[in-house]
This record gives sequence, C-alpha cells and structure tokens, in this order.
Amino acid sequence: MSGVALSRFRIGLKRWLKTALALPGLVLPKRAGLRVLFYHRVNDHAFAALGPVSREISVGAAAFERQMAHLRAKGFRGVTLAEFEAMLSGRARLDRKAVLVTFDDGYADNWEVAAPILARHGIPAVVFAVPGFLGRETGEVWPHADPAGLGRFLGEGDLARLIANGIEIGSHTMTHPLLTQVPAEVQRRELSDSRRALEAMLGTPVTAFAYPGGDTDAAVEARAAEAGYALAFTTVPGVNPVGSRPLVLRRTEVSASDSPFVFRMKLAGALDWLAFKEAAWFRRLLQTVNRMMMPLVRARA
Repeated sequence: MSGVALSRFRIGLKRWLKTALALPGLVLPKRAGLRVLFYHRVNDHAFAALGPVSREISVGAAAFERQMAHLRAKGFRGVTLAEFEAMLSGRARLDRKAVLVTFDDGYADNWEVAAPILARHGIPAVVFAVPGFLGRETGEVWPHADPAGLGRFLGEGDLARLIANGIEIGSHTMTHPLLTQVPAEVQRRELSDSRRALEAMLGTPVTAFAYPGGDTDAAVEARAAEAGYALAFTTVPGVNPVGSRPLVLRRTEVSASDSPFVFRMKLAGALDWLAFKEAAWFRRLLQTVNRMMMPLVRARA
C-alpha cells in the first residue's frame, strides 16, 4: 500500500470509528460547560502533495466554512478568551452555546484561509503560536514534513494582522517539545521565553497557553502557572464546567477525519466519553504506533 493510500486508510478508519463510537455517547449523561474546538490547518492543498501529518490534521476550506456556518445556524456563539475566562470563573453567566475556537502551531493557512472564513461568520478565535517556528516551514522543524511551500508557518507580521482582525494569540512553547519529556529547566524556558517573545513582538499580554500534543502533568501545570499563564489547554475532549482548573482545560479536536455528522456529534458531546484515550499510557502507545507507521505513510505513490 502506498503512503498516500495508507493515509487515506487511516483517515477513513478514524472516521468510521468516530461515527460508531458517537452512537453510545449520545445516550450518556452530558455535563454543562464550555466547549473549546481546536484545529491545526485549514487549506485546499492536494491531499497527496501534503506530508503525512498534514494530511490528517488539515480541514478543507469548504468543510471549515460549513462547520462555522453550522455553529451560527445552531445558535452557537464564538467567544474571546476574556469572555471564556469570565464564564469559567463564574464572574459571568454560563452560556452553553458559547464556543472558543482555537488553532495550534500557527500555520500560515490560519491567516490565509481560516481567518477570512471566521470573519464572514463573526467568530473570534485564538492561534497558539510557536515563536521558534515563525517564518519557517515544517521541513525545517519536523520529520515527516510537507514539501517546500506547503507547510509554512505564520510570520511575525501575520501575527499582527491576525490581532488586527480580531484573532488572539497564545503561546505554544518556544520550540514545541513534549513538556513532560524534557527537564524542568527546559520546561521553564519553553514556557517563559515563548510568552516573553510573543509579548515583545505584539505589544500585548499573552496569558493563554496550549500544551504541545496535550502533554502535561502536575509539575508542568505548576510551571505554566509560574510562567504567568491564566489559561492553559490540553487535548482531552469534553467541556469545561464552571470552576474547572484553568490550567488543564479540555478541548475538542477537529481534523480531516471528521465528517459533518462527526462534527455535529462532537458539538453534542457524544464523543466526550473518549477522554480516556488521553491517559498517559494510551498516549505513549499511540506515539509508538505512529512512529512505526509514519515512515510507511511518508512514502509516495
């Protein structure tokens, strides 16, 4: 099986599993709380042209447009970080239709493709940027990357343009390590330096953070607090009830394997019960499987 075919198989299998696993989730009790959606990429690059990671984390422009239109049609309201924090802390009334839209890593297509769609629908968002990636390409920083020109990250000027267009900027560390797998002094540097770098560039406070890969533990959480972050986000699915710990917030990922039905089920909380897959042992297992499979997926047809 070619690398492209294997990527299609992986995405199709994930879509099928999500569809099947949403059905029992529909009848499970649902918690009241704030939902955070998180994306990585929005683009219309040819599937086969992208690297194996981008194939799975990209959402097409038309699909993203439909998703944002669905939010508005169903009465969901995009909120800012300040509104989110006010409801989370109980200072403002909880709105179960409030949704915070976020993006991880800071790809250039967040500005080029996603931002105009968000603007058309009046939905604010947050981009969690990696200062060490600004102006670079995936091929310079990661294995299994995209061909030149297809994996560009935002530049410093793009961040300023995002802010001017109502999109907030948060930190995603300086160089995107899995924080539990690096020494304490590296954790502190990645957390603090990234915040200071972004604030110096933008002239505005940066108080929100997203853990790379959702990777965190009690020690990392404490160091995020020391670095001055008011909110920090994981990749554990589910909603955030009022009074949730602000440095271990849940988010619902949206990716290439989410059909319109799966997207609706995620908004309804039907897949929140899969939070167990973010347990440390399960994450290590998936990382091992991905390390074994990615060299095969990288192969070209």
